[in-house]
Amino acid sequence: MIPRPAQTNPASEADAGSQAVSAGGEAQAPVQLPLDAAAALRKAAEAVHRSILEMKPADHRALLNLGRLARQRGDAPSALGYFKAAMAAKPRRIEPRLEVARELRTLSRLDEAEALYLDLLKKHPTLVRALVGLGSIARARGRHRLALSYYQAAVAAKPSRINLKLEAAAELRKLSRFHEAEQLYRAILTDQPDHARARERLARLPQPEKSGLPPLDRSWLERETFTRAAEWGRNLEALGALAFDMSLLALAQDFARGASEEVRRDCILLRLGKKTKLLPLVSDWEEYEHVLKREATALDSGRLLGPVPAQRKGAQLSAGGIARSKLEFVWHRETVSEMRGSSLKTYRWNIRKLLKAGARVEPIGPENLARVLACNDRWYAEKKAQGRLTHYRTRTAWTLENLAMLEPLGVRHLAVVLDDDVIGYGVGSYLGASWAAYFYGRGDYSDGVAPLLVHEHSKLYSDREWINAGYGGPPGLLAFKQRFTTNAADKQLAMGWIQA
Repeated sequence: MIPRPAQTNPASEADAGSQAVSAGGEAQAPVQLPLDAAAALRKAAEAVHRSILEMKPADHRALLNLGRLARQRGDAPSALGYFKAAMAAKPRRIEPRLEVARELRTLSRLDEAEALYLDLLKKHPTLVRALVGLGSIARARGRHRLALSYYQAAVAAKPSRINLKLEAAAELRKLSRFHEAEQLYRAILTDQPDHARARERLARLPQPEKSGLPPLDRSWLERETFTRAAEWGRNLEALGALAFDMSLLALAQDFARGASEEVRRDCILLRLGKKTKLLPLVSDWEEYEHVLKREATALDSGRLLGPVPAQRKGAQLSAGGIARSKLEFVWHRETVSEMRGSSLKTYRWNIRKLLKAGARVEPIGPENLARVLACNDRWYAEKKAQGRLTHYRTRTAWTLENLAMLEPLGVRHLAVVLDDDVIGYGVGSYLGASWAAYFYGRGDYSDGVAPLLVHEHSKLYSDREWINAGYGGPPGLLAFKQRFTTNAADKQLAMGWIQA
């Protein structure tokens, strides 16, 4: 049955557009006509195509043109009817099926449109209109990586089409992959130096984030903070003071931010701002308290010394008042590297699901660093949108800038890759003599990413027994870390700072 046009007034018809349809069925550039003239032209065109149908009821060209005229006046249901009739008349023709799929998208019937496009690609894998249509559907669903893959396939099929490159660049921007978007815009401007949209989009791209801190100087590794790390690390373990902030990566970051080192007979002091970190060169608790008392007394008012255990076997430290006490979460490395225990059942299932989808783990390196940075940008943007603090961002940027030189400090790293993009990354460091710190575990908010990161990260430290992941944070993160520490409760640390 051929649909009849819906009743509309001339003004609404003109607002819907006045695209003329050529005899060949291709949409032409809009022609600006007076409202009445545009409506009259459409009515005349409809009359012509209806007269054709009276003689040839299955003329698919006439049906397609009537569908396009219905689309111009905003009558999507009638347009879909005409396009379906054209598809029935010529079921093997590509064009009617493309028009049906496009109108289904207009009506938000995305599943049906997607099925049509995918069916077309089975026989025509480089059909640009189908690829673009699937990209639009993926974008509407918020699946930007999938949308990007379709737009990139369309660009590969028609590399001269600038509009396709613009669509791919738009998805790259949504994924914070600004370096790749910049490359696309510059490629467009190489071909068309005056392309206004590409130039404007290029100008609006954010600049690559830099830490602004000095790069790692290899001479730092010769400081006693690092050359005697095994010594004071063993002492920290004996004293039960293995705070997250005492990992070697954290100390290297402190030096980058201007920390000074003072070596004494029984301790190493690192001063930065209002905080002084104390690396003990003694392992006896009474000697340690003596050092704490001495250094706390020497502090200016309001300054902090630590980090120190908030209590020891139920007794408070006698060195002074503890400020900013926080619970740090620790897990037994083997528990997580082997994903043991009933409490980890859900995480095991999420990891299997993610791996089945094609996720893989690889080291961070020059080949994927730009996408790691993009992943980091997305993570911080989400955190900021939730109203959470982003005060570690400078330290994170510095770590990624210097990653290749940090290996002597036990820095290990990995990235989770899915659909040719980095969806998560982790960075760790040595802590003490037999511990490690899970320094960064960041990624997109998808099931399985966080468990996979800590699971694989734990495998990187086969010579370490415990991993400290720092302060628990908001309730969701707190619950996550508590689940991982089910059988490591005796190693949870309450750490604080002595305030002068």
